[in-house]
Amino acid sequence: MEFSTQGYLSNSPDVNRANNIIPGNKITMKGVNFKVLGTDNRGYTKVMYPGHDYTFPGASYVIETPLKQ
Repeated sequence: MEFSTQGYLSNSPDVNRANNIIPGNKITMKGVNFKVLGTDNRGYTKVMYPGHDYTFPGASYVIETPLKQ
């Protein structure tokens, strides 16, 4: 499993990946320009919006999938 520390931030080297795996349970969407679907290792899923911070309680990682149009 390859982790990304910058996810879909606009200046991230991983911004064009189909998915990113983020270690930990805290996700910031500040600096991200589109919605992202986050699913943690326990199966909890939520749509994350630009400019907000999110927590996935008890998660050890979060899989991000872009929701670009």
